[in-house]
Amino acid sequence: MSSTEYAMPDQNRLYIGEGVVIKGEVAVPDTLVVCGTVEGDVSAGNLIVGETGTLKGKITVAENAEIYGRVSEKLDVKSLLILRAPGRVEGHISYGLLQIEQGASIAGGLSSIERRPEQKPTKIDLYPKPDQKAAKPEPLIGNGTKHPGLAAVEPPRAVPPSSAP
Repeated sequence: MSSTEYAMPDQNRLYIGEGVVIKGEVAVPDTLVVCGTVEGDVSAGNLIVGETGTLKGKITVAENAEIYGRVSEKLDVKSLLILRAPGRVEGHISYGLLQIEQGASIAGGLSSIERRPEQKPTKIDLYPKPDQKAAKPEPLIGNGTKHPGLAAVEPPRAVPPSSAP
């Protein structure tokens, strides 16, 4: 066998194949792909858990995570967490942004962490601070374009209760 028969894996990445079981601490600077089983503390730049993948422990993700399989105990994703069907996350979950596909499920506590500095604030602030004026939302049609014949909708305003005897 020559050494050219086997391609070298990508640096700073780890792929855990179906049927592989790892117990212990795992640290991956770039992307961790789990189609097998990992039990223990995990630290990764990005995380992908395939449908056959299972992660159990304290999982910390510096950027984004996409879950198709099972994750349990503690999951901390600093940026975007995407739960895909038939994925399931159980335990305490913290995230920067969250997207849940129909058919995915969560059992446990959820908490949103503060926005990262590189994330831009939303365009429309319907509930401004007292020293700001609210931005009026643009009237849109189904494809996301402005509709010339519709006026912008005002945000709801609090109405003081009537003082009836």
